[in-house]
Amino acid sequence: MARRGHPDLPPAAIALTLRVWGRLHGLVSPEVNRHLTPETDDPERVFEDEITDLTRALGLEN
Repeated sequence: MARRGHPDLPPAAIALTLRVWGRLHGLVSPEVNRHLTPETDDPERVFEDEITDLTRALGLEN
């Protein structure tokens, strides 16, 4: 679908987009459904730590 809508988009950009989406969706979904609460007293901290790790992995750290 991405290729049809954006034929000049490099495959690496599509892969990166899916990677970022997967990590965020994989954490937001259980947070929204309150599935993180039994695992942690501070789901917001888990989310913030994941965002920090993701930005570092992408080379976007300040």
